[in-house]
Amino acid sequence: MLIEEITLEEHWLALSLIPNIGHKTILRLLEHFEKIENIFQHSTESLSQVKGISKDLAQRILHAKNAQNFQMERKAIASSDVELFCFASKQYPNRLAQIASPPPILYVQGNFQNYDAPMLGVVGSRGCSAYGKKHTRRMIKELSELVPNLVIVSGLARGVDTVAHESALEFGLPTLAILAGGLKHIYPVENQRLAEEIQKNGALLSEFPLLSKPISKNFPIRNRIISGLSNGVLLTEANLKSGALITARFALEQNREVFALPGSVDSPLSRGTNRLISRAQAKLVMNANEILEDFANLVLQSPATQLALPITESLYSISLQETSEKESLILKGLLQGLETIDELQSFSKIEIDQLLVILIELEMKEIIHSTVGQQYKIKDNLQIVD
Repeated sequence: MLIEEITLEEHWLALSLIPNIGHKTILRLLEHFEKIENIFQHSTESLSQVKGISKDLAQRILHAKNAQNFQMERKAIASSDVELFCFASKQYPNRLAQIASPPPILYVQGNFQNYDAPMLGVVGSRGCSAYGKKHTRRMIKELSELVPNLVIVSGLARGVDTVAHESALEFGLPTLAILAGGLKHIYPVENQRLAEEIQKNGALLSEFPLLSKPISKNFPIRNRIISGLSNGVLLTEANLKSGALITARFALEQNREVFALPGSVDSPLSRGTNRLISRAQAKLVMNANEILEDFANLVLQSPATQLALPITESLYSISLQETSEKESLILKGLLQGLETIDELQSFSKIEIDQLLVILIELEMKEIIHSTVGQQYKIKDNLQIVD
C-alpha cells in the first residue's frame, strides 16, 4: 500500500532515491505526465514509453514510495530539524536552478532564507599556508564592509574553506556550507562546532541522503553546487591538484565570474591560482575593490542589495633593495608566512634583542604591523618586490 499524504518535496525525494535517476530523467517524466504525483499512477507500460525509461526502471518508479530507503529517509527527516527543497519548491535557489545539472533535492539545515542574496564562493587548498589564511580573511573582511549582505559559500573542508566560513561569521556575513555527504555526517569531524555556528547565521546544504558518508567521488559533485549558488567564485590559494580548481571549472561552465589571488611562483600552494590567471581563466585580484569591479553589476541585480561605495586604500610597493640586509631577511621570512618572533629568529638567525629592535623599526616605517600575541605581518596594502 502506498504512503499517503506525502508532500511535493517527498515525491521528488522518492524519485531521486532511485539509482540512476537524475534531474533530467525526472524532467522528462514531468514533460510526459505534467505533475509529479501523476508519475506514480501509471502502469509499467505507460512509464516505459518515456525516453530512457526501461521496464525495470519503470517498476522501480512505481514502487518508489513503498521502498524501504524512502520510508527510512522520510522518517529521518521528520525527526530532525532538516528542511527539504525540491527543484519545484518555491524556496529552491534560482541561480542553482539555472545550471546544467541542478540537484533534484536539497537538504537544508539552518535559519537562512534569502537565496536571492548576492553570494560569493570562496574556496582553496585544504593545506593552506599562513599566506592563504591571511588573505582569505582579509578579502572577506573588506567585502563585508562593501557588501554588508553578501553571503559566503564554501565547502566546510579544512584549510581555505574553514577560514572562509570562520571569517564570514567573524565579520557578520551569512555563510552557506555545502557538504559532500549527508547532514548527519559533518566532515571533517573537527568542524562540528563550526557547522553548528554556521546554522545560526547561515545553513548547511547537501544533495545527499542524511546518513550518506562523504566519500571521495561526492566532492567534485558537491563543487558544482558551490559555484551554482554563487554569483562568482574566489580562489585564494590552490595547488595544481586542488579540488578548488574543479569548482573554478564548474564556475566557468556556469558563466560565473572567477577571481584568483596570485601567489609566489615558489609556492606550490599558489600554482593552481597562478595557472588560472596565466590562462585568463580567472581575474587576478588583490583586494575586494578589484572583485567588485566585475562583481558589482551581478550583485546589484540581487533584490535589496546594499552596496557601499568602495573605500580605496592606497596601495604601494617597496623593493627589498631599499631595506637593510637584516630588514630584507625578516621581510623574506614574513613573505613565506612566518609570523612569530621565534619563527623569525629561527629563520633569520638574528639575536632576539636586535630582532625586536628591527621589528619595531619596520612598524614605525609602516611596512609591518603586529597583532595580538606578538605576531607580525606585512601591511595589507603593501607589496614587497625584489
